[in-house]
Amino acid sequence: MQMNWKNNIWSLLCLLFLAVFYIQSTKDVVQEKRFFDAHWTNLRDDAGIYYAYLPATFIKKDFRFSFLDREPATVPEKGIQYWAFKSDKGGWVPKMTLGKALLDAPFFFVADAYTLSSEKFERTGFSLPYKYAIVAATLFYTLLGFFMLRLVLLRFFNDRITAMALLTIALGTNLFHYTTYETGYTHPHNFFMLSTLIWLALSWKENKSIWRSIIFGLLCGLLVLVRPINLILLLPLPFFSNYFLPEQLSKSTLLSGLKTFLFSRQMLVALLAAFVINLPQLLFWKMQSGSWFYYSYNDEGFFFTKPHIFNGLFSFRKGWFIYTPIMLFAVLGLYWLIKQYRWMGWSLTITFLLFVYITFSWWCWWYGGGFGARTMIDFYPYLALPLAALLTIILKKHWIFKVVTGLLLLGAIKLNTFQTKQYHLSLIHWDSMTYEAYKAVFMQDKFPENYAEMLAEPEYQKQKETGNE
Repeated sequence: MQMNWKNNIWSLLCLLFLAVFYIQSTKDVVQEKRFFDAHWTNLRDDAGIYYAYLPATFIKKDFRFSFLDREPATVPEKGIQYWAFKSDKGGWVPKMTLGKALLDAPFFFVADAYTLSSEKFERTGFSLPYKYAIVAATLFYTLLGFFMLRLVLLRFFNDRITAMALLTIALGTNLFHYTTYETGYTHPHNFFMLSTLIWLALSWKENKSIWRSIIFGLLCGLLVLVRPINLILLLPLPFFSNYFLPEQLSKSTLLSGLKTFLFSRQMLVALLAAFVINLPQLLFWKMQSGSWFYYSYNDEGFFFTKPHIFNGLFSFRKGWFIYTPIMLFAVLGLYWLIKQYRWMGWSLTITFLLFVYITFSWWCWWYGGGFGARTMIDFYPYLALPLAALLTIILKKHWIFKVVTGLLLLGAIKLNTFQTKQYHLSLIHWDSMTYEAYKAVFMQDKFPENYAEMLAEPEYQKQKETGNE
């Protein structure tokens, strides 16, 4: 589809609306948190660990984290935890990899320069300017992700369907929460990178620019460097290349297309770029642990024989379809995507099943405190396609189907935005929700009586050791 802005005005207006809405929502949240909570920080827990490489390297001037030998793991920066472990060699290794820190670095440097020039804030790396920097980085990558996702969707669907799909994901999923309410996590960054990678893969056959291949490789490498499990997200990318057009469905076409995509000069350049971006992490692990590859999650791991798939999708603690029901449309749409784009649809379906299985095989299948199944956000750029495919089919049906679908989408968006506010007020608990608690607070803005008794705190240690509570 030709990218003519005059022909795609609805999706463009949608993009502008989302930019204004997300920016204003973020501004409101930041002002409210600063007013009510003097200790507000978006640089704690997992978010703080991903970020820790920046203050350690550029403020403490100690990228090897040796200062932790002199200070406790919870250092004086107002209780911020670096969460690093000592390797057998004696070097400190943070739990998380440094990919997100690389993406946040430009925003960190702006905050650091401002802090040095203003003298109003402590140069700890965790004072207010740095918190604002992470808020800005999160917002930037989400909005850029929507911009790239729009380009992807317009290659397959018309302008109105593209606008509907963008609005559905932006307002009806927990991506909104992790961009505005709880910033600092990796998911908005992953959303941006995967949306861009899909767009780059779409014209792989036509555009053989060396710079395009370098950017493709750097983003693939960064996606894995942010979260190594993201390697799974790269699997469908060959099937988005224009070697696999709808009319080219034979097995011989599949094999020849894969061979051309994977063993091209472009791919060699991309692999080299991906290696270069991961090299600092490999060198760091080698220096700190003596090994090029180091498992930094200590005693945490997967239970592949005890996956909690049903809980991950349907439990009231964090079930994806409970707190993000609108994505049922996307999953159902995989059937129609396969019918129209066979190889692409099957690659997405198989990868989706693999992603769900691995995601909910993690010992802490609810991934600690948070709103809904946050790890599923990383797959949203892919799921936007079957979502749009289903919407296309529905809009060709009788008007009653259109009305019912519209009401369901609006209801799911209303539910998501309301439950996001409930989570912000702790009406939806971060890790201890039950059916009784969910029923008691459903569409309510006040705590019910005996609410605490309805909650069920997870048994973290037992889950970590056995895979079951």
